[in-house]
Amino acid sequence: MTLWLYLYFPTLQLDAMYLHKEKPALPLSIIDENKNEIVQLNSSARTEGLQVGMGLGTASSLCSRLHVKSYDQTLEKRTLTRIAKWLYSVTADIALCPPKGLLLRVNNMLTLHQNLDCYWQTLSQHLNRLPFNYCYATGYSPHMAKILAKQQINHITDDKAWLLKQIKKQPLSSSDLATNTRMRLQKVGVTHFSHLLALPLSSLAKRFDVEVVNYVAQLKGNTQHQVHFYIPPESFEQYLELYYEVSSSNRLEKPILKLYRLLERYLTLKDKLATEIELLLQQRDAEELTLCISAIQGEYKADKWLQLTKLSLESSILSAPVIGLTVKTKRTISKYAQGTDLFYGPQGKYTSKELIAMLIAKLGQHSVKGINLEEDYRPEIANQLCSPLQKQLTTKSTDINIKQTLRPSILLPSPLPLREQVTLLPYPERIVTGWWDEYQVARDYFIARTTQGKWLWLYKDKNKRWFVHGVFS
Repeated sequence: MTLWLYLYFPTLQLDAMYLHKEKPALPLSIIDENKNEIVQLNSSARTEGLQVGMGLGTASSLCSRLHVKSYDQTLEKRTLTRIAKWLYSVTADIALCPPKGLLLRVNNMLTLHQNLDCYWQTLSQHLNRLPFNYCYATGYSPHMAKILAKQQINHITDDKAWLLKQIKKQPLSSSDLATNTRMRLQKVGVTHFSHLLALPLSSLAKRFDVEVVNYVAQLKGNTQHQVHFYIPPESFEQYLELYYEVSSSNRLEKPILKLYRLLERYLTLKDKLATEIELLLQQRDAEELTLCISAIQGEYKADKWLQLTKLSLESSILSAPVIGLTVKTKRTISKYAQGTDLFYGPQGKYTSKELIAMLIAKLGQHSVKGINLEEDYRPEIANQLCSPLQKQLTTKSTDINIKQTLRPSILLPSPLPLREQVTLLPYPERIVTGWWDEYQVARDYFIARTTQGKWLWLYKDKNKRWFVHGVFS
């Protein structure tokens, strides 16, 4: 028979929220608006006498300081997916059981571990790195493992007799049977699983519908339970809900760092580097703000990403308070794809790629460019903007070598008419080219000095008009 492990997270939404640990914990509850009752509580709320299942009116009368958040099943399913993706690196065959459970098939993993205890030790150590409270139990059917986990048995075993004994102790209210079906069973004295399992399946089939018969058969492991296993995507995406609204970008650093630490763990396990990530700021009553942050050299450390994010936030304006954060990886590369020159040695605090990444984060992707040379005599075409750190053109010895000619360090975007007195230096340079395209030029270039001592790069066109094309620094 197949051994299953069920992980139950009773306070999943509460644990997934970002709470300010520096402040004293206030009583906080998660309310199901459909039932108008409490479904999750923190320790401070329990100290005030509040309990799960209590109505909102009663809870408010007992605790005037109570903070309330609406229950969000979509958020819990998203968090479950995050946990499953985290566990996938140490165990396979994980099934999502929303809103608060994960089902794991154990048998296939025992071939990689000495025994069940070693498997659970590896799994629990990995799971404990996440800030979620959980209960657990094993069973020889998904129903059995789920019932024992929700009853907080918190025991790992493959002893069939012990597991069956524990199941018989549990009340029928902990099953997944419909409420009407449970009420019909209770009317004939079936209140615990010991009563239900003692009845022959033929008798159950005569008095109850097929749902009860199938449930008992699946509980015993006699029939197959259909399970859809989770397959994680090859990317990182994490959402963090804030307990309070944030109107200042400076106060976002700590929750952002929490997400980046999860990103660092993910990239470390995958042996990858992220070259571009996307930070989404969910704003109350406003469109979300998207920040694209790049690291050309590839990065995985949380503090490095936070440093780049701070520079991006300085030039961003929040139009409304932030209530949630999302981090996504846009591009990743292998950790060993980046090569470095062993003999180049350290050149400063930052490498060229790190410096460019900081400039892009500060000024924006479109504001940081490199300069490349083209094989053309025309100055406007010979100097072209390109992406940072793009390899420059190497000209052949038989072609024009622009590097050997004297050129100004500042080339004007477009030539300006000469309107001041200058002194020309000898040895002009004539450029007559471009006859093969629509941009033909015929110019005589000179180096000139103004009366104020400024050095200019001038040219005279075929109509004998003078223009300033560049300035020597």
